[in-house]
Amino acid sequence: MSKPMPPDQLQRMQALDPGRSILVQAPAGSGKTDLLTRRFLRLLAEVNEPGEIVAITFTNAAAAEMRHRILSELEKAAERDLPLNAQRDVFSMEALAALALQRSQTLGWHLIDLPAQLRITTIDAFCRELALQQPLLTGLGGSLEIAPQPRELYRRAAGATLRQIDGNNPTLIHSIEALLRWRDNNWQELESLLMDMLSARDKWMQEFVLDREPAWEALRARLEKPFAKAVSHALDNLQEMLQELPIAEEEILTLARFACATVDDFRALAEVPEMPLPQSSDPEEVDDARLMWKI
Repeated sequence: MSKPMPPDQLQRMQALDPGRSILVQAPAGSGKTDLLTRRFLRLLAEVNEPGEIVAITFTNAAAAEMRHRILSELEKAAERDLPLNAQRDVFSMEALAALALQRSQTLGWHLIDLPAQLRITTIDAFCRELALQQPLLTGLGGSLEIAPQPRELYRRAAGATLRQIDGNNPTLIHSIEALLRWRDNNWQELESLLMDMLSARDKWMQEFVLDREPAWEALRARLEKPFAKAVSHALDNLQEMLQELPIAEEEILTLARFACATVDDFRALAEVPEMPLPQSSDPEEVDDARLMWKI
């Protein structure tokens, strides 16, 4: 009795088409690694050099598992030594491995004996390989190594950036001075914040560095949105606390009006009819309410 086909067999067959670009989304244990192994073997039967195919993973363990799966299937195909014919299922693992092995033998790759030709690597190792191939373009030279603990490198980069306050770039100098004023000239804290940003650069580098003409206003609005949400949440908590003591809210407003009535800078606070709270999530409105509370 033959094994029944999975309900997504059509999609699995489409994912093996070398002429298609495929995005596969599936839960754990659904066979994504198996599908990737089949696609890699299918591509091996099409290319002129095994190095034309690159499989990229996030971890060394995943890369090692992928390499093991592919070599294991090629070794099984070599042991079976079955002839290919039109009656065989060309989408089965056995057929795909046999086709890849046949291509290897025809072009003299000797993949089983020389598995290093298979480009199955982590994304870090792949980027390092590109950097080594383009030393002039990347501005990097010599031996490049992946730092498993890059925190010290982040610290050095952040420190070097802040020392540009004595440099020749007016825009950069002004930005550093503004940040230092914002953090009460706490150099160490600002360095730590920059280190944290560097460690999470994948979340912001695209907009700030890689886009040639960033939409600064839209980017600023997106970056300020979490801060506005946090401020609004804090103001809501204050309002809940005051609602537990209704008399306190009126007393606070009375004292605030009395204290600010004769000071021009604070006159706007003296004229508010109730406790300042934002009516929407607009960042400017939230910040106006925050400033009222700060006064």
